[in-house]
Amino acid sequence: MLYLVRHGETILPKGICIGQTDIPMAQKGIENITQKTLPHLLALHVESPSIVASPLQRTMTTAQIFAQEFSVEIEQDPALQEIDMGKWDGLAFTYIKKHWAAEYEERGQNFAHFQAPEGESFSDVQQRALEAILPLCQRPEPVVIVTHAGVIRSLLCAANQTPLQELFTYTPKTGSITLLSKETFRCKSLYLQ
Repeated sequence: MLYLVRHGETILPKGICIGQTDIPMAQKGIENITQKTLPHLLALHVESPSIVASPLQRTMTTAQIFAQEFSVEIEQDPALQEIDMGKWDGLAFTYIKKHWAAEYEERGQNFAHFQAPEGESFSDVQQRALEAILPLCQRPEPVVIVTHAGVIRSLLCAANQTPLQELFTYTPKTGSITLLSKETFRCKSLYLQ
């Protein structure tokens, strides 16, 4: 089984475009992971898992809470990082809409393939995330993957054969756990470019 966990709440307020900007979790996020997400994970009877995480602070802090509980090491994988939003990363969406109006509108019409200036597309994210996930499906133990909303959305589109354009159909909340069968992704190797 694969357990996709979105990191805890960060220190930045809503309305900010957060991609690969390396921001820490808020104290509230740490408390929610410790008091809610970890007990939910334990209730799922996860035993001796591998823990693989994006190397960004917010995911590593989340993964460290799990690693301490399970007494395992964390494997870092840059392919599990959030989408690279390029020049938009860390800016308020109101600022982006004002200064890149045409590009922002294009983004809304083409979520799958739009790239922010000097950034990447969700199609790129899905490709690298699948390449990271497929080897993990070969492991006999459960795998806890600590990552970001964009990565989880992209993987859910692949698992459910949902067009990537509809990725915002999925709304993984901070600290949420999404269970996926490893068998779901074994067949996805056929779709890698």
